[in-house]
Amino acid sequence: MNVAVGTLGEDAVARANPVPLTEHPYFPVVESVVQQLADGADHPEVWAALAAAAEHDVTDLRDLLDALRPGQSGAILKGVNVIGGVLHALTVDRLEGIAFLNRLASEQASCPQIAGATFFVQRHGQPGLSADLSDRFCESPFVKFETLMDGSVAPCCSIWTEQRLGNLDGQTFEQIWNSPAAQDMRGSILDGSYRHCHKQRCDFIVDGTLPKRDEVVDPEFRAIIDEGRTELSSGPRWLFLAHDVTCNLACPSCRDGILVADDAQEQRFEVIERDVFRPLLNAEGEPLISVSGQGDPWSSPHYRSILRYMSDHDVKAKLAIHTNALLMGEGRWAQYPGLEKYRAAVIVSIDACTPWVYQVVRRPGKWEKLYPNLEFISAKRARGEFSEYSLNTTVQLDNYHEMAGLVELTERLGADSVLMYMIQNTGGHLAKDFARKNVAASTHPLHLAFLETLRDERLAAPVVQLYDVANWRARAFEVELPSDSLPKGYSRAELQDALIAARGNAERVVALCAAGRTHFRTDLDLLLLEAQALAALGFAEQGAYRLKEREALGGEAIVPATLGWQNAA
Repeated sequence: MNVAVGTLGEDAVARANPVPLTEHPYFPVVESVVQQLADGADHPEVWAALAAAAEHDVTDLRDLLDALRPGQSGAILKGVNVIGGVLHALTVDRLEGIAFLNRLASEQASCPQIAGATFFVQRHGQPGLSADLSDRFCESPFVKFETLMDGSVAPCCSIWTEQRLGNLDGQTFEQIWNSPAAQDMRGSILDGSYRHCHKQRCDFIVDGTLPKRDEVVDPEFRAIIDEGRTELSSGPRWLFLAHDVTCNLACPSCRDGILVADDAQEQRFEVIERDVFRPLLNAEGEPLISVSGQGDPWSSPHYRSILRYMSDHDVKAKLAIHTNALLMGEGRWAQYPGLEKYRAAVIVSIDACTPWVYQVVRRPGKWEKLYPNLEFISAKRARGEFSEYSLNTTVQLDNYHEMAGLVELTERLGADSVLMYMIQNTGGHLAKDFARKNVAASTHPLHLAFLETLRDERLAAPVVQLYDVANWRARAFEVELPSDSLPKGYSRAELQDALIAARGNAERVVALCAAGRTHFRTDLDLLLLEAQALAALGFAEQGAYRLKEREALGGEAIVPATLGWQNAA
């Protein structure tokens, strides 16, 4: 991309600048960097260069960026804004700069460049933190083949990178697996830039758990690192199927209606299964087959066809079944007797531990239909017929208060783990309601209550895998919350005094109730008070969940519409 004179803003601000901007001494530098950023990828070398420049007086450079910004659009405006945000964070106010970059990210949630710039400034100069990944190794682009609903193939979790390797429609597996895009993705790992990775979403990057490349001992990975190998002779170790979105549920965190493949799609899937998946299933090695990352395998004729093939043949593979479990009962399982030999791992997306929340977040699912299937899977896991049993939840407004309850449900079922992820703004139908659902946002009215809930000791149980929720749990212990005004080991009476003092401040009351219920777990009055405060904040439906829980614990039934905030404390 050539950044021409005028394109980078001269005409827009010439009247206010007696000296043409193109004659500014920093203009060639800005022009070159904006051109470099035009590809939309992350460029850690640019952020490092800006940090080096920030050790000197860059006032003139910041002023130039401010002058260039009016009249720009598209990639040029984004480049100017990202550079300006990084410099502001490094030289003026770190938190203001990060907040500016976060605002950019809210407009382009999937952009690896904005995420990478934010990742850099958040870690730059912070003790114990580093944004440098050049000594780390990620195996995903070398092992994973994740199929998506548009037919494209991703090298890892599809919201952790926008890079795609190829397309199932019209390409063979071999053409996709070693495509130029696939090799570019692998090259970004080997050169340490991770330029295609969303560094604010990838759990391994955020948590700092990527292995050091010098400590990798797997023979195949060792050769890849030592030889800088991007073209692979072996196939994927992990085939993650998420291209058929057919499902019997319309979960609000996933979609806005029931989706079912039509006849044309089913015919397309038949071709894909014949030309791409059957060769993979019969290739050398023992890949992990995960079905499904989208939709439900038992709802999908296409996925059931793959499971039927695996049931009827001795495929050298491991099997992981990702399901909502509403159709995975004893009768359905008995129809696929050959699947027993794989000792499948079963991951159930559940998102709730009570019937009243479940029917909202997993609609139109019914708890009374689900629970016997959960027990069926539990019994098979106890006998060793399944290799793993996990529950999976997307944490958001409707269910954050049930995180600890999900831990107890996991333990009661004898499942191996409960996996928790924060809701992500993946666009589409979620975009319009994301701000309301995302209690992790510091501006959310229930953010303090969310953090208080994360202090619950049950979330430290061995069965809990918090993934990106772990960052928020750590923050919950770092910041001052309403419950910190109470003495350690506070009594119910001391909590009541704090609630009376908070009368009129509904956000604080909800937070104190959330904290109190981590200690006084069956307190009916706290549930009622929390419901009242939630209703006052405009969260009547969420308040109704607390009333249902109160009723389940033996309290009298209360109609949500009768709640009054004036008498809340």
